[in-house]
Amino acid sequence: MTRVAESVPQTPSRGLRTWLKIGFGVAVVIAAVAYVVREWNDFSSALTEMGLVPVLASLPLAFAACVTWMFAWRALLADLGHQLNVREAGRVFFASQLGKYLPGSVWTLVAQVELGREARVPRATSFAVGVLALVLSLAVGIIVAVGLLPFGAGDALADFWWIGLAAPLMFVFLHPKVTVGLLNRVLRLARRTPITTYPTWPGMLRATVWQTVGWLLMGLHCYALVLGFEGQEALRTLPLAVGGFALAFCVGVLFIPAPAGAGIREVALGLALATVLTQPQVAAVVLVSRVLLVAVDCALAALWWAGRRPTGVTGAVPDEGEREVTVPVEPAGGEK
Repeated sequence: MTRVAESVPQTPSRGLRTWLKIGFGVAVVIAAVAYVVREWNDFSSALTEMGLVPVLASLPLAFAACVTWMFAWRALLADLGHQLNVREAGRVFFASQLGKYLPGSVWTLVAQVELGREARVPRATSFAVGVLALVLSLAVGIIVAVGLLPFGAGDALADFWWIGLAAPLMFVFLHPKVTVGLLNRVLRLARRTPITTYPTWPGMLRATVWQTVGWLLMGLHCYALVLGFEGQEALRTLPLAVGGFALAFCVGVLFIPAPAGAGIREVALGLALATVLTQPQVAAVVLVSRVLLVAVDCALAALWWAGRRPTGVTGAVPDEGEREVTVPVEPAGGEK
């Protein structure tokens, strides 16, 4: 006897999910293109002032940072018992990251849950990993900012002193029992199956290392852009650029109403870099960085989806549209 998935006619709920995915993709593309078109004139002016070499130097650093963050997410997923190969993990992660360009800051998690289901990852696990990855990213980013900014300008954190207090609190939530306990309460309220597999300390450590490398690479991406303006002190600018970008990025994520932290990120990075750049120069760095990161996110999502190996069998977790049936298999040669 063997078990196979029996295909049944598509249910309305599955058809609705398909249309929601299409609508999500169209909305993301429109939002990304609209942002680039709206900022194109200012981007061109900033690019002229900064020069092409810093942009070309920062681009591979941004690519590497995003790929590194994908490996951090994949490590957390594996720690909860769902190992995805790099191709499938990248497909889920990079496509879901496009959701941050929509207002609300929840669409990335929603997309991860739905795309993860197609990769046979239960919704509860995808939700847990998404929340855990976000908290871990913020905690590591804040520690990078708090650790580096004082070496460039001790007063850079004056207006954001409260964010330093968030790091210990986030590490409390990173304790496996605390995190899973809170998530299971939410899942029970939503009448979903609780998580039974807890993250381990070795798994958390692997993800933390990937996150740290990612933050440093993303900070170096900012550093390359800052050096595009003449007269910078390279050694003093390095901790300001890396720490300041981490601070600005984290503050932007915490400011939920703005898509990808628009507006608040500029203010935070301006405060960090005020001692080495003028306000127009800071605006140029932020604008060029934003356009580059939009391009990187879209390129990575397109590359991983283009590299998807087509198969005739769906990888989705069986739901109301599928069911398992038992089929008798006769021994070779007709023997019973």
